[in-house]
Amino acid sequence: MNPVFSYAVGAGAFSVSAFTSLSVSSEPDYSDIVATHVTPAIEAELIPGAVVGIYKDGETSYYPIGTLEYDQDQAPTSKTLYEIGSISKVITGVLFADAVRRGEVSRDSFVNDLLPEGFKVQSKEEEDLKLWHLTTHTSGWATAPINIAPTDGDRPFTGYTQEMMFEAVNLMAPKQAPGTRFEYSNFAVGLLGTLVSLNADGEYEALVKERIIQPLGIENFTIELDEDQLRMLAPATASGMTVKAWGKTGPIDPAGMWVTNTPGLLKFAVANMKKFDDSGEDITESLRLAREPLYKSESMGQQICSGWFIARDGQGYWHNGMTGGYSSYMGLTREMDLAVVVLTNGKAFETTIIGEKILQAVAGMNPDPIEIEVAEKLDIEYTDRLVGVYHSAMGFDMTVTASRGKLFAQITGQQALRLSAVSAHRFKYKLVDAEIEFELPEEGEASSVTLFQNGMEIKCERKED
Repeated sequence: MNPVFSYAVGAGAFSVSAFTSLSVSSEPDYSDIVATHVTPAIEAELIPGAVVGIYKDGETSYYPIGTLEYDQDQAPTSKTLYEIGSISKVITGVLFADAVRRGEVSRDSFVNDLLPEGFKVQSKEEEDLKLWHLTTHTSGWATAPINIAPTDGDRPFTGYTQEMMFEAVNLMAPKQAPGTRFEYSNFAVGLLGTLVSLNADGEYEALVKERIIQPLGIENFTIELDEDQLRMLAPATASGMTVKAWGKTGPIDPAGMWVTNTPGLLKFAVANMKKFDDSGEDITESLRLAREPLYKSESMGQQICSGWFIARDGQGYWHNGMTGGYSSYMGLTREMDLAVVVLTNGKAFETTIIGEKILQAVAGMNPDPIEIEVAEKLDIEYTDRLVGVYHSAMGFDMTVTASRGKLFAQITGQQALRLSAVSAHRFKYKLVDAEIEFELPEEGEASSVTLFQNGMEIKCERKED
């Protein structure tokens, strides 16, 4: 599986809100709305908790819900930090727009003109790759670079260097002519942030802070965390299990590695409500440029800007994000003076749907809460018999773990994935089209497990301690 920062494309059917001008209560208390739409994800243990931020008609409010960790009582607060995943692409889009405003680059600048000597895009059909293709996911490149080789299986972009990124440019010919088809690409946006920063003689994180974060007066918006920020970072979780936060990864950072809290991200969203009035506030003009549509995706039915997606009604701007242990949503409509931010420390596709439903509810609609199946928990004595490390003749290990009545399997070099029961001793993956079946005697531990995937059966024998 390719590492994914965001699920914007996969959730395309959900990632548009019907922003209709309806009246809302003058009281800025949306706690019931938040509880209605977030609670199903907490009860299904997709996320331990969340912090929701809502801005409406000049009023801002925050709603922590749930807990920081499973089986603990400590609740998140508005100061709790989260990885925001691919919402980072909006930040990088604004950096690009700001560089355009400064005259450092143009939207039509050729990527080849900005690459270091010795590196060149392998063009297709005589079309030259331009910077705007990178921010709109129309470069023709896949989501992940061909030469990715993580040094930590739980953090897929670790060990990836700038030199490797430029080498990938030489190796990866676009699959179609640039500007002709939407294909989500973390690699392309990572390259965009890297090239814009190098062209300005700056380092990406420092340049974003100097040009965007500081002018907007936002605090605790960072990639590299200091000791205090690490203490405020919510523990990463996936499928009810504690996992590793991804953290700073290098040249792919522009695609998905910013960290902030709900007030920080909501402040950024609200800054996009302001109209440019020639007051001399350059950052406002950069934000406006980043919201200008650059490409219309017929398959999604949406326009794409410098990072932002425009909802199908043409009014709302949105993006979502997901890393290995966090998921997020940011949506706004300038016509209604309304913005919603949802930050969670759970890897859950459903966070986007939850965010949209909250936005719709604050707008005066009455959307039904998301329906999420709550999986039946397995008997702990039973799962203890399955837990262990199993070795295959193909050379990889499958590590089976259990946590709070849930079963997980992890292949060497990959992330642990949750399993659900199919029949006696047979389980299926929730996120992958594959199943496993244990050989379990009447008493004692399972002796082996067989992986069924793509028509193959791969038996893995239990490794003795």
